[in-house]
Amino acid sequence: MSAITPSQLFSKHIDFLSYEIQNSTIVTLPSYLNKINNKFSDKCAKSSIAVNRSAQAWAQQRSADLFFWANLWSCFPIIIMTYILGFYTPKLGKRLVLILPMIGTVCQLAIWLTIIYFHLSEYWWYIAAFIVGLSGSENVRGFVLNLYITENTVENERSSHFVLFGAISMIVSAIGTFAIGYYIAWKGFIDLYWIGSILQLVSIIIVLCFFKSDKHQSKTLSMSNHLNSFSNSTDIQISKTNCCSYSDVCKILEFKNRSRKKSFSLLLILLAYASYGFTCTSLIVLLLYLLNAPFCWSSEHIGNYSAIALISLGILSLLGMKILTKIGACDIIICIISHIFFCIALLWLAFAQYDWQMYVGLIFSSFSGYQNLLTLPMISKWLQPYERTNMFTLVTEINAIMKVIGCCFFNWIYARTVINYKNFTFLLAAVLSMIPLSINICLWFVSRWMPNENSEQCEKIDLISTEVSVSTDWPPQIGDANSLLIPQQLSKLSRSNSLASIDYEIKEIYCADTR
Repeated sequence: MSAITPSQLFSKHIDFLSYEIQNSTIVTLPSYLNKINNKFSDKCAKSSIAVNRSAQAWAQQRSADLFFWANLWSCFPIIIMTYILGFYTPKLGKRLVLILPMIGTVCQLAIWLTIIYFHLSEYWWYIAAFIVGLSGSENVRGFVLNLYITENTVENERSSHFVLFGAISMIVSAIGTFAIGYYIAWKGFIDLYWIGSILQLVSIIIVLCFFKSDKHQSKTLSMSNHLNSFSNSTDIQISKTNCCSYSDVCKILEFKNRSRKKSFSLLLILLAYASYGFTCTSLIVLLLYLLNAPFCWSSEHIGNYSAIALISLGILSLLGMKILTKIGACDIIICIISHIFFCIALLWLAFAQYDWQMYVGLIFSSFSGYQNLLTLPMISKWLQPYERTNMFTLVTEINAIMKVIGCCFFNWIYARTVINYKNFTFLLAAVLSMIPLSINICLWFVSRWMPNENSEQCEKIDLISTEVSVSTDWPPQIGDANSLLIPQQLSKLSRSNSLASIDYEIKEIYCADTR
């Protein structure tokens, strides 16, 4: 790759490139990217990254467009399958539902390897994304793991097991991202796909051998619920797998089922969670952002940064939560503070130009993820035990929808602003972060000032601070270790694949030029 010059790379594609650049952004001011390239040209040259503006713009646009279309192809199957598998987990069994995303990932990696070895067309990337979407992807996997941890721990130890599982996941992610960065620089990315496929197959074998089948238990529970419905007409059937039960998820938010205060509070919490999840997906373009000027980071730099980010996220976020709860801040106030830090982190990221500024920005990012941590505990305070299954499915579905839509949207925005205003994506996200902040402020007023309509039942959100551990009665979501900085595997395209996609596009054009 180092022997390829810009003239060789674009000799046969200059017309296409000119069309893309002229039609992707409207140039009304001096190019921001051109200024940055001129200022940091020596740094980019030392990093063996081309500083040619046209080459950088083309590679960035093509990669962002690839992610956009891949996410678009996967979004609809992910949304549908998350909803369906969430309802049919009791009937199919948790073990089978847990294996499905792993099988989908193996198929995706197999298609990626086939694309690389046989130089297949670009649309095969989209087919791979569609297939992994049909398996439910990480949304279903997290859903089932939550159920396994909840059902296999006693109530007074459940929260500690979730904290332990999250810590182990974060440590493994930090080690993995650190090693991947250096491995890509050493031998490239192809071997990583083989390793990933083997690890997925090993995971499937582990699930089959060590996870007990619970299908017979679901049948017994279903029969028991069916018999109880005849003996007591007021009993609530927990597991309904017919089509009519799909509407029960939305009915849980009906105002007629509870007081206005409770309904408003639940609605505001879900809106804050959805808007925050959507805004977080703006960080999907962070890797492309770091590959470009003024940073021009290599895979080693990105691996180091990702590992440090995960470690600081775990330590500082835990420390921040301890301090806030110690001074008596309630859940809503903690979320408000978190969104303020999130906005600051996005603005800091948008205007950062030096490496040390990126690392300092991790301090702000570490305190910006409490909305994910506290959403389910706050919701659980308003729900009866029999309502939590439907609400859990609804929260999982909201997370899936916001993730796929957000990834498509921000990749599309970045592809069309990278030439002249590459930091525009983060500036837009900073503005959008005001939405969950405003919603949480409204939630605080509702919780504090709206009167309770039912004096016999306490419906007010607990204004006493909660501990770091989540509710023992409600299975919390397993936190995404990369959700704040580099989101989950760049939404079905891993961080190594992000580096690979740019190299792959350039390699394909170079091969075409030399024939």
